Order: sequence, then C-alpha cells, then structure tokens
Amino acid sequence: MSLSLKRWIILFAGVIANICQGVAYTSSIFMRPLGEALGRAESEWPSEWGFIFAMTLACLPAGMLLSGKLADLGRTRLTIGLGAALFGFGLILAGFGGSVVWLAITLGVMTSVGSGCAYGTVIGSVVRWFPDRRGFASGIAVAAVGVGPIVLAPVANALMAAYGVMAMFKILGAICLAAMGAAAFCIVNPPAGYAPAGWTPPLSAAGGSARTEDVDWRDMLRRSRFWLLYACYFCGVFAGILVNSFAAPIAAELASGSIADPAVLAATTRSASASAVMLFAFASAGGRVLWGFLSDMLGRVFMIGCAFVLTAIAMFALYAGLAIDGVFLPCLFAAGLCYGGIFGTFPSLSAESFGLKNAAVNLAILFSSFSLVAILAPQVVAHYRAGGIADHPKAFLVAGCVAVAGTFLSIVVGRTMRKGKP
Repeated sequence: MSLSLKRWIILFAGVIANICQGVAYTSSIFMRPLGEALGRAESEWPSEWGFIFAMTLACLPAGMLLSGKLADLGRTRLTIGLGAALFGFGLILAGFGGSVVWLAITLGVMTSVGSGCAYGTVIGSVVRWFPDRRGFASGIAVAAVGVGPIVLAPVANALMAAYGVMAMFKILGAICLAAMGAAAFCIVNPPAGYAPAGWTPPLSAAGGSARTEDVDWRDMLRRSRFWLLYACYFCGVFAGILVNSFAAPIAAELASGSIADPAVLAATTRSASASAVMLFAFASAGGRVLWGFLSDMLGRVFMIGCAFVLTAIAMFALYAGLAIDGVFLPCLFAAGLCYGGIFGTFPSLSAESFGLKNAAVNLAILFSSFSLVAILAPQVVAHYRAGGIADHPKAFLVAGCVAVAGTFLSIVVGRTMRKGKP
C-alpha cells in the first residue's frame, strides 16, 4: 500500500475512534433520566451532576500524558487500544452504577482517561502524516469528536426509551469498545522524516528549512509562549463547556412553556434536549474543520481571535435575551462553532510552536488547561441553575467576560509570535 493512500486510511480510522468519544458531549441528555434512576432530589442533582460531568472531561489530559510518551515512541496501537478498553468498560460499568461516586469513577474518570489516551494519540499521528495540510487534517480528526453526539444522541435516546438509562450505558459501551478497538489496529506513525510526494517543507526567511525546533516539555514550560497559549486555551473552551453542560436542560425548560399533559411534556422536553445537543455538536464539528482549514491560509492565532470575538457576542446576547424567542439556538450554534474552532486550531499551533518529536506529551500538558475549565465551568452552571431559569443568563455573562479576556490574550500571542519570541 502506498504511503499516500495509507495516510488517508489512518485519518479515517482516527475519525471512527474519535466519533465514539463524542459520548461525553451527549451527556447532558442523560442528566434528568440518570437523576431519576438514582432517585436524586431535584435540589441536589444539578450540583452532583456537575461533579460527574466535570470528571468526564477533567481527566482527559491525564490520559493524554499517560499515552503521550508511548505515542511519541510509535506505540500508537497500544495506546489507542488501552484508551478503547478504559473508555468502553467505563461506560459498561456505569450501567451498573447506583451512586454518584461510582458514576464519577466509571462514567467520569475511566472514560475520560481512556478518551485522552485515544484522542491524543490519534491527533499526534494525524499531524505527523499530514505535514502539508496540518490544520485541515487535525481539524477533520478533532471534528469527529464533535460529530459523535450527532450520531450518538439519537442512538442513546432510542436506547433509553427502549431499555432505560442504565442499559443504554452498557450497550453504548460495547459498541464503542468494538469500534475503537478496530480503529486501533489501523493507526501507526509514519516513517521518520516522512514527507508527502511532491511536497517539501517551506523555507524560512533565511533560506533554510522552516522546520520547528523540537522542544521537550521541561523547556516548553520555561517559555512565555506556552503560558500565553495555556491561558488562551482556558479562555477558548470555557464558554463551550459551560453551554454544553446545560444546553439540554435549558432547551427543555424553554420548550416546556405551559404544557400540562405529562406525556406531551416528556416527549417535548426530550426532543428539545436532543435537538440542542445535536445542534451544538453539529456546530462544534463544523468549527473544527472550518477553523482548521482557514487557519492554514489565514493563520492560527488570527482564527483563534475570531473565535473569541464571536463567542463573546453570543454569550452577551444570551445574557441579554435568553428568554426571547429565536435567541438561544443561534447563540448555541455560534458557541459550538467557536468551541470546535479552538480544538481544530490548537493541535497544529502546538506542533508548530514546540515541534513534532514530543508533540503528544506537549499537547497533553497544554490541554491540561481544559481540565481546569472542565472542573470550573460546570460548577458555575450548577451555581446559577440552583437559582432557576431566571439566573441562567448570569452564567453566560461570566462566559462572555472570559471570551473578552481571551481576545486580548490572542492579540498578545500574535505580537510575540511576530517578534519571534519563544
């Protein structure tokens, strides 16, 4: 098989593995059914669910670090296989859960670490196979995580309706275990020094190769660029995690209106919740591809700045008019688009800033800012959800202010990179 064809097969396998990991982004549709199954009080469950949801995302960098060194050494099949096992069995075991702690360990920690193992390895391999179209290829790979909820949300809804929420976890876990395990066998790193036929690295201003210096994680942590990018990543994903963590409950509350019939109310809220999750997922997937593609032409930092500006506009619009018809869904779409854009841009930006040799480990450390947001944002949501829908807009005000801070940070990053500062 030619290397030209092989790289596209590997990209496809990576897409399959990453689609399965979209389970985390469908999780807001589990919120109510899971609380009912556990018999949790309405006053307690939002905070408890916020803790579980935080765990589904917060341990991703731990998985990426666990697998990073093995992936950089070329052990891609092993690391993705390990990720598949943790992720699939985490979901299956969640189906036996009867407590918040059990769900935090299985649905939270296990699936999150497993996803980090697989996700970091897939992205690291794809970036190596596509040095000529790095933004586009990494955008496609990370977009698959966004596509996951579009595929999995209706499946999960159908399984919950037929068998209940606990059985749904078991079935979904078995499906993901099989699909991710199969993808693991297909993914390997390219030969050392690989370059696609007919492509040569661009030249630097001095006339030499523009290949980025390979920096290890210790040196990276001493560089101001890393900390600026770390803060940008934090600000860039804050609004997306916050919106996604309670998009389904808000959509359900806005759709319920004055419906009195319990059967009609249940069907309406379930449909509205799934629609909101799928809309955010569709936008997130599109943003990952679009931002990755445009960043190849217009620059990574410029596209990150555009994402911050659009996010701030959407969050302030939700703060000012959440209850106004026609406001929530367009703003939800915009937030998802920009959230996906951050994910579609940062893997390439990290590789171009710190080199390919240690790409998996370096990206994992940079990605740890995501963990901080995954812990913090759901707690912001839980705080304002406790006050009822009238207090929900305040959470969007917080997210809008974070996006404004990110806009200024992206300007600083752009200036330091133009001056060649490390």
